[in-house]
Amino acid sequence: MATFAAATVALPGRVAGTRRCVMARASAAPAAPGRTHYEMLGVGAAASRGEIKAAYRRLAREVHPDAAGDGGDEGFIRLHAAYATLADPDKRARYDRDVAGRAAAMMMRRAAASGPAFRRRTWETDQCR
Repeated sequence: MATFAAATVALPGRVAGTRRCVMARASAAPAAPGRTHYEMLGVGAAASRGEIKAAYRRLAREVHPDAAGDGGDEGFIRLHAAYATLADPDKRARYDRDVAGRAAAMMMRRAAASGPAFRRRTWETDQCR
């Protein structure tokens, strides 16, 4: 849910006045647990900017709080966060690196938890069997 804050801002050479700022939580909202931004928008990792924009517009019409009428805007905030990340090439590259890094770290943790991939054999252990 967006919050509004009124602030009096005095800039040099300008008249002080009240400005109304919208602080949206969309940029801070992560994707749903276990879902990537690509899954939120229903596109593949190789999707073009046009495909991402079309998917966002299609889904926004369905989940926007004004259109849905249920008052819950968490789904739209998550959808917008996914679009904002994937629409900007720099943010998208950073996101892809982070997702790949998390996947590699998870695989390393699983491999470490399952034990070593091989058992070292020495002459003494061979003779004990």
